[in-house]
Amino acid sequence: MTKRVFKYKLSKESSTRIDLPMGAKPLHVDTQDGEIYLWALVEDQLAGTQFINILVVGTGHEINHLNPYYINTFLVNGGEYVFHAFEVFD
Repeated sequence: MTKRVFKYKLSKESSTRIDLPMGAKPLHVDTQDGEIYLWALVEDQLAGTQFINILVVGTGHEINHLNPYYINTFLVNGGEYVFHAFEVFD
């Protein structure tokens, strides 16, 4: 099976529902050209899609989801703002 890394645009300070290929694994969240993106590992040959929810929150903001799965922390504006990315389950 061929594996590739693809990126998906996220919303700032909110949860984004993303349609990914089946079996995709979230790898990293960060900024590029002023936008926030998720990079995910996907396998080309797997059929179907799955929805995942990625939550981006600033330090000190509430997380109103049970058992959020931490992906990573990233900086915006040269470290002026610190955000945290989680996969959340409804």
